[in-house]
Amino acid sequence: MSDPIKITDRDVLLVVDVQNDFCPGGNLAVPHGDEVVPVINLLAARFAHVILTQDWHPRGHLSFASSHPGKQPFETIEVAYGKQELWPDHCVQGT
Repeated sequence: MSDPIKITDRDVLLVVDVQNDFCPGGNLAVPHGDEVVPVINLLAARFAHVILTQDWHPRGHLSFASSHPGKQPFETIEVAYGKQELWPDHCVQGT
């Protein structure tokens, strides 16, 4: 079977925010989010360059519902820059 794409030494695989908090059991889990990991591992083996990004927030971040008494994750509030959807605490720096 021929390769559907040609990967050269100049190509980069960019992996965005594949983190435990976005996998089943995490604080902001994506259903079946962990199923992408084996695919990423297979692809990464074919690239000379792999870049991974990491979502992170300091404790008490403005976007966390826990920073707003009485508010729940996925509610929307008004802040100085406009509307902000509130999230469960996730990807906290240093955890």
